[in-house]
Amino acid sequence: MGKNYGFMTVVAGLCALAVIAVAAVMRYPNTSDVTAVITAAGTVIGTVVGAFFGVNAASAGRVKAEESRDQATAALVKVAGEADKGSDVAKAAMEGVN
Repeated sequence: MGKNYGFMTVVAGLCALAVIAVAAVMRYPNTSDVTAVITAAGTVIGTVVGAFFGVNAASAGRVKAEESRDQATAALVKVAGEADKGSDVAKAAMEGVN
């Protein structure tokens, strides 16, 4: 992702939970009913927000792994290019690239 939406995701989740809590307090006179509604909503919102952060972290890890792979491939190509063509070093580097 180009931008970090983590803070906005958390704020949106808390705002949604606050709206649900106010609506539940106004709708249900019994405390146990209000607690049940808020707990159910909090579980769903928490799961969605947690999934967002999980996907975001996995995506960042994938990008880092791809960058490391590209750097290693570039280093192997450089070694292969600087070594003598018939040498074992050049052959091993070319096998590593392919």
